[in-house]
Amino acid sequence: MKMNIWKGMFGIMAMIAMVAMVSCEKEPEEETPTGPTGIYIKGTGIALTDIRDEGKLNPAKNEVNQEVRGALREIYVAVKAGSEGFHIVNVVKGEETSWGPGSDFAQVQEADLDGDEPRKGLWRGTYEESTTPFTVPEDGLYHVALDTELGIVVVARVEWGLIGGATPGGWSTDTEMMATFDLNSMVFSVEDLVMGADEYKFRYSGGWKIILDDSYSAGDVTGIKVNTNFGGTLSALEAGGDNMTNDERAKYTITLTWSLTDGYSATMEKTGEADEEPEYPESLYMIGGALNLEDSDANGTPDGWQWELTDVPMIPVHSHPNAFWRIVWLEASEGLKFAPAREWNGDFGSADDTQPGVGDHKKGGSNIPAPAEAGYYMVYVDLDRDSISVTQPDVYVIGDALGSWDTADPNGKFTVDNENEVVAFTGNLSAAELRMHVWHKWPANTSGYEWWQHEFIILSDVIEYRGGGGDQERVTLTGGETTIELNFRTGAGSIAP
Repeated sequence: MKMNIWKGMFGIMAMIAMVAMVSCEKEPEEETPTGPTGIYIKGTGIALTDIRDEGKLNPAKNEVNQEVRGALREIYVAVKAGSEGFHIVNVVKGEETSWGPGSDFAQVQEADLDGDEPRKGLWRGTYEESTTPFTVPEDGLYHVALDTELGIVVVARVEWGLIGGATPGGWSTDTEMMATFDLNSMVFSVEDLVMGADEYKFRYSGGWKIILDDSYSAGDVTGIKVNTNFGGTLSALEAGGDNMTNDERAKYTITLTWSLTDGYSATMEKTGEADEEPEYPESLYMIGGALNLEDSDANGTPDGWQWELTDVPMIPVHSHPNAFWRIVWLEASEGLKFAPAREWNGDFGSADDTQPGVGDHKKGGSNIPAPAEAGYYMVYVDLDRDSISVTQPDVYVIGDALGSWDTADPNGKFTVDNENEVVAFTGNLSAAELRMHVWHKWPANTSGYEWWQHEFIILSDVIEYRGGGGDQERVTLTGGETTIELNFRTGAGSIAP
């Protein structure tokens, strides 16, 4: 009887174990697709004819805040001209969707380019699922960028150059770098280039950025733009990075190499000594929003900051090549800078842009602040002092007409009338030659200085400056009560009677 009981128990236990084993068996899983995921570029017009790691578009920085934006992707690629071109391919676990140009994708015309966009060929528009490839009209290196949130793609022709205070063209004109076309690697180079001890960057096709959407707004970010320049360091180039610095004025051979596998790298090799820079510039020009606050372009850039719209040459001080002066009307906003020519090359301003605009400034790279009140100001630059002075104008009549050759005789001083925008003198003058000049504290205390080195005259109702030239044509007064008015905004002058 006992043996039967145990036999029954063993049987039950065996059945339970079998049920447990059956219940633990899993249903077979369905196979899931595997493969790369990301946005790639491929085509028969480029070296990437299939999906490869080298063809993956990388997250790019939004130029507006120089922070990486997940939806913004970019790649540089060499493309053959013609109908073959390339597609942008969205790959999800190996499944490919090819994107081509949308119906509005087209070249941006010169008149429609923003002032900071590249000028050698830029195409912009939407993209869509398509068998039609993106194509280019010329063999070359191209920058391809798209934003998946905006649905916008841009393609730009890339011709690298150098720009900056260290380069011959300063911050106005690019020094072009030449390259030979190749689908896998291109070396842009320039040989024996004289570079100053100053800052510089690489940028392509004369542009700083490409605009995908200027009106996009999210949080404190307005606009989606992609960088078209490199800064940082030669060993670690960074899109939109800080200016690079060259420490020694000399001749250099500079290369910027792009390769399909390794991206960008740069070298700079000294190849010789350079002639010394002239001690003083032959000319000096003012620029700045304080000179003219009117807006002239879509970006709202004041006319005064645009060289093509601003022509305010400083007056050289006769016999003192280190010094320049000018009386100008300054608005109570924006600021000022100076350059030896009407271009961003060798420009300078103040070493400290936090101090008041009226006063003395040590020469530096920041803007000279605007004065607190709009009006006429005497601007004086002394390169021996490495300083700039912004003061109230001191203008005088001097000589036989006044009966005094005192360089600062109060009887001959003009009054600054900002309300009527003139600098005026009214007083009794003799029938003699009219002589006028400006006074400033720095030259007044300089050895070898003479008043006539800041002289000017009125000829045919126009203010004419002596500058570095010889004696000017003379104007003889009729004598008696005389009013002289000078409008330094328009350059007009009048004498009555």
